[in-house]
Amino acid sequence: MFTLTRITAPAAVPITLAEAKAQLRVDHDDEDLLIQHSIDAATAWLDGPAGILGRCLVTQNWQMGLDAVTGPILLPFPDSEIDSAVFTDAAGGDLDYRIDRRDQRLLLRPLAGFGRPAAITFTAGYGAPAEIPAAIRQAMLLLIAHWYENRAAVSLGTSPSALPMAVDALLAPYRRIRL
Repeated sequence: MFTLTRITAPAAVPITLAEAKAQLRVDHDDEDLLIQHSIDAATAWLDGPAGILGRCLVTQNWQMGLDAVTGPILLPFPDSEIDSAVFTDAAGGDLDYRIDRRDQRLLLRPLAGFGRPAAITFTAGYGAPAEIPAAIRQAMLLLIAHWYENRAAVSLGTSPSALPMAVDALLAPYRRIRL
């Protein structure tokens, strides 16, 4: 069993209010709060452990605590960099570890003392907002625009139907499938 705790939040949002308003062609401030809520919702839908991409967007720091180590440890986000890792033995002393990279994954392997608690601090994310792949940023802008233009979940015409979205095709290459 492990716990994840965000230590440092991203320094910036993936999409700014100005970028969203440009996408929406909105030049007034009357609906800034509504637009900001859409930015926040799009970010929450994609980013971090609860996001559908299974990765972090803007750089952020996390700590992963493990009750016991029974084998190699796979960090929860791809493209992570370990800042520190502490494995303890029965006496509370630190144990050494080795880092392996496999298939875009970062694995930690304690050299001895499986079954002991561990704490791993790591950095995850693409970097600054401008470093997030263009397809992800465009998908966020499409979502924000869709939510702005369609303030209901269904379209009421001759027959009610769910509103279609083209976001999945943009996000598919970046989505991490969790087993």
